[in-house]
Amino acid sequence: TTFLVIPIVAAMSKRLGQKRTFIISQSISIVGYVLFWFLFVPGKPHLFLWALPFHSFGIGGLFTIMMSMTADVCDIDEYNTGYRREGTLGAVYWWMTKFGQAFAGLLSGVIMALVGFDAAQVTSEAMTGLRIVYSVLPIAGVVLAIAIMWRYDITEEKADTIRAALQARRGTLNPASTD
Repeated sequence: TTFLVIPIVAAMSKRLGQKRTFIISQSISIVGYVLFWFLFVPGKPHLFLWALPFHSFGIGGLFTIMMSMTADVCDIDEYNTGYRREGTLGAVYWWMTKFGQAFAGLLSGVIMALVGFDAAQVTSEAMTGLRIVYSVLPIAGVVLAIAIMWRYDITEEKADTIRAALQARRGTLNPASTD
């Protein structure tokens, strides 16, 4: 479902802007996390699939929009410092992404043990623990990301102005530009 969401998010971004699209896509993912709470039903793992399209808006929005926003940050960094450091900024972004994935994978077994999950005998306490970990904690993270993004002040107009100033400074035109 993430592959289906990516073109939707890209179209939203062109129409609404990156910041608004990020906030909307992450808000839609909260619906998926809420659904996870109700769809964790022992013996019925297929119910979990109903939440995935909503969850995919969060993942699709994140990976589609963040790279574009990173490019804007690289332009502003060059404008302010005179140095082009997209390799470093991109490396930091992907290192943090990979670290987060690895850390989540590392914690998965610990979480299962902490909530007392045993596949042979699933208790209501274990299910509540799983629901908290897979619903409440991600929602808190998404709300934090939205709060941080709310303060993001790089609009498309500002990015275009910075890009034009950089092109003028370099004496070049962007070959990808259709303007």
